[in-house]
Amino acid sequence: MRTLSALALLFCVSSCGGSSPPAEAPAKPAASAPTDAKAAAPAADDGAKKAAAIEKMTADEAKSGTCDPANQAAIEKLLADVEAGMKTKNDDDGKPLGMQLVGKKVLALGPSAKSFEMSVTGRGTEVHVMAYGAKEVSMDVLVGTAAATTMRSPHQRNAAKELALDVAGVGKIEGVQSDSRQVTMKPGQPLVVKVTGQGCAGIISFLKP
Repeated sequence: MRTLSALALLFCVSSCGGSSPPAEAPAKPAASAPTDAKAAAPAADDGAKKAAAIEKMTADEAKSGTCDPANQAAIEKLLADVEAGMKTKNDDDGKPLGMQLVGKKVLALGPSAKSFEMSVTGRGTEVHVMAYGAKEVSMDVLVGTAAATTMRSPHQRNAAKELALDVAGVGKIEGVQSDSRQVTMKPGQPLVVKVTGQGCAGIISFLKP
């Protein structure tokens, strides 16, 4: 009996509570709060502020009929970049196109269209007229009272390395609006450029010899 009791006691020690408790699973680190929304909020606010500043600036220009000095300076710089870019254009064979500047000007556009006459001299017959602004801009090129063409210049969006306006007090405006016409004309034939839009816009034209 003593032998059986000892065996029973030994069995109970080895099987009833003698083993160590199972190890606990490591605690998972607390998930960090998403930061994308927080990071995007300031960017959205900045974009809204810039859009409001552009709207106010161009609306004031349209109302007064004069360009904001900072916007005019930015447009003049863009026209200079377009001029430099157009003069380096090559044809499909890699030969220089020889684009010649006809003229450029900056106008404050408003509810009524603004027109000006352009006379081209030289042996070329292909003229490219392009307009750029912070807000919407639209143009027609007329011979007499009839539209000369509805064809847009293929250089409208790639005339410069970057089509942007860096306006002091507003910031960099990358979504520059534009319009253009490619016109075939007779040498010496006067053209009338008619432009509509909101705010300051730059118009530049080239002759392909």
